[in-house]
Amino acid sequence: MNIGTVSASYHSPHVYFIFSKDVLYIGETQVIPVRRWSTHLDKGGSFFKKLIKHLDGESEFEYLNSLSFFSIPCKDILNTIMDSYCGYRIPTQALEHKLHEMVMTQYTFGNAVKVISETTKTTPKHFGHWKEIDKIAEACLEKILLYKEAEELPFKL
Repeated sequence: MNIGTVSASYHSPHVYFIFSKDVLYIGETQVIPVRRWSTHLDKGGSFFKKLIKHLDGESEFEYLNSLSFFSIPCKDILNTIMDSYCGYRIPTQALEHKLHEMVMTQYTFGNAVKVISETTKTTPKHFGHWKEIDKIAEACLEKILLYKEAEELPFKL
């Protein structure tokens, strides 16, 4: 059994990862992530819908019984650029997009893991801090991979 802590104020930006068997969903939220995660698991939620599409008629039972949720608070790490965008939403969306790019091009979690989320509708169009976001995204992925080194991730890389 894995136990973790989500420690943040209710209104705070996060990027998060939902792992289940061979799929990964990457997202962002401006509120504490446990609230967002619950909407993903509803039949109308984006994770659930994308999982069903990925399974193409197979049962979702095993996937819904092997969920792992990871969250990275972004308030402090995006603090230096948030003023340029009147808040955290745009920088958090940029970070989410960069995480998608890195995970899919670098196969961060291996070739067998398929990313079922996407950022085509939410990628910021006019964003001037991609160099900073690159560094932040690398640090975020390092945090997730540190769990693996501690053998706390419930999936195999």
